[in-house]
Amino acid sequence: MKIASRRTPFGDRLCFAEVVPHQLIDVQAAAVRCLETQGVHRDDALARARLDIPSGDLPALLRADPRLTAVRRVFDWSVEQLDSGDLHADCLWSDVMERLGPPVGRPHTVWCMLANYPRRPAAPGVERPPRRGLQGCLKAPGALAGPYDDLRHPVISEQVAPEMELAVVIGPRSRFLTPDNALRAVAGYVGFCDVGSRDVAELDNHRMDRGKGFDTYGICGPWFVTADEIPDPHALRIRQWVNGEPRQDGSTAQMFHSIPEQLAWLTAALTLAPGDILSTGTPPGHGPVHPGDLVRGEVEGLGAVENHVVLDD
Repeated sequence: MKIASRRTPFGDRLCFAEVVPHQLIDVQAAAVRCLETQGVHRDDALARARLDIPSGDLPALLRADPRLTAVRRVFDWSVEQLDSGDLHADCLWSDVMERLGPPVGRPHTVWCMLANYPRRPAAPGVERPPRRGLQGCLKAPGALAGPYDDLRHPVISEQVAPEMELAVVIGPRSRFLTPDNALRAVAGYVGFCDVGSRDVAELDNHRMDRGKGFDTYGICGPWFVTADEIPDPHALRIRQWVNGEPRQDGSTAQMFHSIPEQLAWLTAALTLAPGDILSTGTPPGHGPVHPGDLVRGEVEGLGAVENHVVLDD
């Protein structure tokens, strides 16, 4: 199940993606229609749908239903109605790329792992480098941007480097996870372009907070994909192009520390709430971009993001 966030005149709307060609299915509107076909009065259907399925924010949706049970029922019903005509046009939005927002909404915590991959591609016959210790930093939730939004290049930085990554989205509230149970806390995954300015971090005594926190420095999407669609998150290809030229081509199999190890380490210190994000690091090959560049990145099974770099002045 893929869920996108569609910007509309009525606010952001969570929508099922990749079901109807060139269209998105409004989750809450479909829930109302489903109840109506069961004989529920429209006013009651609206009230129940609003209670069970918050319309515009994935964290709110996961707080209400960490396992997405109600949403999956609506998804299954929507798929069944495609041929019957019961999926009314009021449930559909066009899938205009520029209208897609970050599918993760506004989580409380966005954590980015650092140094979780080798610094350079391994040469044939060369032994894998020793893994480095777990480390990372917080990213400001306000840095999050949609999959086709412009990447704003700050005038105070000359080293704006986008890094394509696999990100984990938390389902139930989680603390003190272990490597054995951590994946049960994962609601799903999203492609995440973690942008940073190393020169700004150097000015800040090598602290990454500001260097990772500029507006649009957390590009994600195009969809949130539920965990059942990604049977092995440690076997996904990650690629990035700049102006059509390949820059990154790696795999999540290159991680030094697995996702369960990362989650156990992180939740030893803090509680992760429904909808919170853990971005798991990036394979080698990334580098600086400049105004006028076009950056495209994709994670296997999670779709692609594509962003023009514009001067933020």
